[in-house]
Amino acid sequence: LKAAGMTWTKDYYELTRQLYDALLVSEYSSGAYDAARVAIDEVVRNAKTPDEKLIAYTHRIMCLMSETSEYGRGAEEGLEILSKYGFDIPQSPTKTVMAKEEMKYKIALRNRSISCLTTLPIQDDSVLALCQQLNICAMYSGKMDVMKLLNWKIIRYVLKKGSISSNLAPILGSFSLMYVKLDDVKRSNEFATTAQALNPRIRDDKSNYVQSVMVVCYAMCLLQPFRSLTDPFLESYKDFKLMGEVEMSLNGLNGYAQCFFGAGCELGPIFESKLSVVEDYCRNLGRQSSLILFSMFRQFALNLRKPSDSPSKLVGEAFNEEQVLSELEGSAHFQTLRDSSSLRVQLAFVFWNEADMIDLLKILETYPLQDQFVARLHNRLAFTGLAAFAMCHRKDCASYKALGEKCMGHFKFLSKNGSVNARPVYLFLKSMKSPSRDAFSKAIEACAEGKFVNLEAMVNERYAAFLRAENEAASNDCLTEAYFLYQDWGAHAKALQLSKDHPFLKKLRRKTTRSFAHTVGSNNNTATASVMSAGSDDPASKKKMTFSFNSTLKQRKLVSVKSEKKK
Repeated sequence: LKAAGMTWTKDYYELTRQLYDALLVSEYSSGAYDAARVAIDEVVRNAKTPDEKLIAYTHRIMCLMSETSEYGRGAEEGLEILSKYGFDIPQSPTKTVMAKEEMKYKIALRNRSISCLTTLPIQDDSVLALCQQLNICAMYSGKMDVMKLLNWKIIRYVLKKGSISSNLAPILGSFSLMYVKLDDVKRSNEFATTAQALNPRIRDDKSNYVQSVMVVCYAMCLLQPFRSLTDPFLESYKDFKLMGEVEMSLNGLNGYAQCFFGAGCELGPIFESKLSVVEDYCRNLGRQSSLILFSMFRQFALNLRKPSDSPSKLVGEAFNEEQVLSELEGSAHFQTLRDSSSLRVQLAFVFWNEADMIDLLKILETYPLQDQFVARLHNRLAFTGLAAFAMCHRKDCASYKALGEKCMGHFKFLSKNGSVNARPVYLFLKSMKSPSRDAFSKAIEACAEGKFVNLEAMVNERYAAFLRAENEAASNDCLTEAYFLYQDWGAHAKALQLSKDHPFLKKLRRKTTRSFAHTVGSNNNTATASVMSAGSDDPASKKKMTFSFNSTLKQRKLVSVKSEKKK
């Protein structure tokens, strides 16, 4: 521009505008936000029509989000800009405005599902690109009513126009997250599945495609198994990292880790090495908050795998909670304490540290029982509820029963709406609230069917404690089951704790290396895992037992191999 001496005169107007658009996009992408703003102001000041200013307006909001994370201010400016394009959305919508706009939205859909949008042709649309950025600002600043209005107006806009753009898929994905927060499972699933159906059609637009995949994964956590979402989250992390989208890449790996923990996937050095690599990535980029989070995750995994003096405290080679929290203040301290306490209450429950459970419940009860990130909320409420029911029998902790019931209500609601992740937790919570043979059996069955090895181990251990209170020898059978399931999960420190507390476990070994949960879906009617006494080299002195259960997992018992042969 300088070399050619171009200006916004008639002869060079179009070329000058296009070059400035390219310049501001380039400056923004390279992180030169001040230079990008100079180019943005130049376009806004000299471009003739609103359409010619769209790219500049969009990147003005993007600069606010990327440099200062001023999502509230971005939402306010975005609404002012969007009003120039026929989207009249007030900063604080009234109930009357909401009711009118919802009626217009329903009339436009004419009783159709929003899946009808998947059949519309795809065309470039800068207005939807602007809406996408405003939507992000509204979501992160907590403006749910603004998001709702934007949702309804966008759908009316594309139906009237008769076409969509690649921006629509991530927009619908983020709306599905909005409905997650509003506890509207049906609509959340509808928007997520529609976005998912659009994804194959926008694969060439790498940025929107990857963003949509990740947002859909976040929403799919509501109903889909966590285990099935770990790989998509991990891939989104890698893709965004290659694209230079640091924040999105780290969000992807956060989703991977939360789903990994929630699903009870096997812990081990491979998982820890992934976290270690990300820690270096965060360290090099100066992303302190993310570095803290992933270091915390790695220490959590290490506590479960390796013996330590205080397994329910996050102190070790990867993370030191007390030191980190002492250096933080404000919202950073508030959020870090939430995340560390959520992990620690799980450790306290697993290693059964009652004092720590009580201390952590005092912290966690101050946090809201809501979170747009389903997997993170799932993990927090699951063990908050379990710890609450575990401790409420004590006179000084009776008030925690109400907290446990609130957590259980969350999982009951999701279970009724078809969440495969919520059902095992709900039944586990029921068994902790009102212990009985039937309650524990149902919880064990649900955990096995869902392949939640971690939860299945914990339920068996709690069932053993219940049976032991009744002076039943059968508690040893449940302890044996829990012992091997903890090993399958990779929680070797916990398995070691069990063997120290119950020496008979040290004499047992089994031939198979996976838990019963991993046999679900097999064509075999039964699955067996041999457990042998290792007390003598004489085969005649070895007592061999086989765990046997039918394909529906409704009957579980110990049967002697010898008696089986006789039959």
